[in-house]
Amino acid sequence: MKFASKIHAPLVIRVAAWGAGTGAVALAWALTRDRPSWVVMLAVAATEWLALKLASLTGFASKAEWRRVVGYLVAWPGMNARAFFATPRAPRPPLHEAVWAVGKMFLGFMLTAWALRHARDERELLVAWVAVIGVLFVLHFGGFHVGSVVWRTAGVDAPPIMRAPMAATSLSELWGARWNLAFADAARRFVLKPLARVAGARVAGIAVFAVSGLVHESVVSLPARGGWGGPTLYFLLQGAGTAVERSAWGDRCGLGRSGLGRLWTMIVAVAPLPLLFHAPFAHNVIVPLCREAAAFLP
Repeated sequence: MKFASKIHAPLVIRVAAWGAGTGAVALAWALTRDRPSWVVMLAVAATEWLALKLASLTGFASKAEWRRVVGYLVAWPGMNARAFFATPRAPRPPLHEAVWAVGKMFLGFMLTAWALRHARDERELLVAWVAVIGVLFVLHFGGFHVGSVVWRTAGVDAPPIMRAPMAATSLSELWGARWNLAFADAARRFVLKPLARVAGARVAGIAVFAVSGLVHESVVSLPARGGWGGPTLYFLLQGAGTAVERSAWGDRCGLGRSGLGRLWTMIVAVAPLPLLFHAPFAHNVIVPLCREAAAFLP
């Protein structure tokens, strides 16, 4: 019995944690489903992010100073608690990195401002795409990078969550080491590693892409009330593309390295993007949000 409990207790804890997180997301949706679609999106996304943040603290919060824990929860989007709470001081970032981070954030503000000023144009898809790219630069590429610079200046190991994704020479590198490392760290800890122990690395890798698809369904298709299946299909295509580049044929062709690998990565990651950010999301969520926010422009 003791041996069985050692085997099954961690699984029970993980299932309970996933159940609690799913319940919190369902509650966020239930409380906001009669509100505008963009409110639903923000509520669900914030709930999922907070659930992952709290889960990522497991095993580390009790060993850290309370101010560092608060800073991790409210002032850092990353999910790598092990690095964030590590004792050795992180190297101080150079000044040009801070300038570059602020520049990306400024570009994001410019793109977002353009989208808000044109929110009532008939070109709704264009407005939505510019708005999404603008927000990515304001937050993920710019603001979160600024936060990384501030934390590392203070000696905390908080690397940028976006690491030059355009430089990726393979889909594996793009999704595992360059794009949104906050989600990548959480997926690696809570999905990939546990599942790889029982089902193997290949199945676990596909599961990570499937989970990513479901997460995006909840923050894209659910508030849009349409486009179901598009985000999941997008990420399953990324998983299939990763499997192809890791195959013997892909290795012979050089799909995971050099210039051909970069071209392969761009095609597979960019071409099916309309599946991820689909038309219902643009028309029902992003454009209405832009129109609401445009009222605050001078």
